[in-house]
Amino acid sequence: MDIFRISFYDKFSCIAGKCPSTCCHGWMIPLTPEDRERFRKQKGLFKLSLLSRMSSSYIYCFNKGSGTCPFYNSDGLCSLQLKMGHDFIPEACRMFPRFYRNYGPFEEHYLDLACIEAAREFLEGYSDMHLEVSEGEPLSEPCTTNDDAGLLTLLRHTREECILMVQKADTPQALASALKSLDNHAGALQKAALSGDELPDTVEPCKTEAGPCLFPLDLSFYKRIMDTSFYNIRLRRSNPALYRLLRLYFDDPEHILASGESFKAAAGDFFTNNKEAAKYLAAYYAYYLYLYYLKSFEDYSFVRNIRIGIVHLNMILLLCVLRTGGKSTLSVADLSQIIAAYNRRAYFNEEIVDELYHCLDPLDPSTFA
Repeated sequence: MDIFRISFYDKFSCIAGKCPSTCCHGWMIPLTPEDRERFRKQKGLFKLSLLSRMSSSYIYCFNKGSGTCPFYNSDGLCSLQLKMGHDFIPEACRMFPRFYRNYGPFEEHYLDLACIEAAREFLEGYSDMHLEVSEGEPLSEPCTTNDDAGLLTLLRHTREECILMVQKADTPQALASALKSLDNHAGALQKAALSGDELPDTVEPCKTEAGPCLFPLDLSFYKRIMDTSFYNIRLRRSNPALYRLLRLYFDDPEHILASGESFKAAAGDFFTNNKEAAKYLAAYYAYYLYLYYLKSFEDYSFVRNIRIGIVHLNMILLLCVLRTGGKSTLSVADLSQIIAAYNRRAYFNEEIVDELYHCLDPLDPSTFA
């Protein structure tokens, strides 16, 4: 089978106790049947310590409260791994941040940017981000039930066109134009799919500035976001890095959010002071496309899958502007923390994803909700 790996995949190495944002905090850790069987085979107090920390109210897991894992020690290391080795710890812990998408004839391997070190590797390698192919055995079961080989080929082709179009954007204006082109393309795919027509196989550049601007979005969009469950006081415990960033939104000492114009001015200052910002934000969206564009092969939600990425991109911009006040530069370490903190919150809860998506609805009455 063809195995496609993102270009910085093999560069990742867990930094363990040196990690400033450990994956041992803020996550519920699911346990597979194999994990549970392995733990039940242990003996004595060690077995008791494992089983007593295993929650099973609606899913078998460790760390149900999403604070710090009970096996995380004072050196920032996993006591289970130290005692029993890497193969003993839960599968979710062994795999993260690596994950796989098996589409049948091929499989893709990526790193989850919710890991701060994976986010750093992404930022170090974003200018030459691509998929590398090799032969190998799949590491996951198929993620789709669709067997339409022609559709899969078409979507792989248009995904590549979308990614190339976004990667060429080196200014905020160029990125906004690229996003509009992709949004129009998604709309054309959606209309064709709903009407039973042939799907367009080319992504056409946008030729007009008519309609709402998709980057940056209007300030009213962010106000709708903050009225959703995306933000709540429990983040103070489960995701303190994101909590601190979002508190800047509510406190807004620079009055960045006083009006739509003041926010746009602060965003303009941010791009002025961070010369590469448009490029790495474009790469962030391109990486989203690698991960989620082919989701439409299963759900046919072309507009939704494009627009959720637009939401994520605009939220990263907001957090960057809040973090800098628009007036200073962001280091790779700072941006890695922003991306990891945001992705942890916004990518894994379908209810939150749905809320974020629908915050776009008022922008365009023709949206395919």
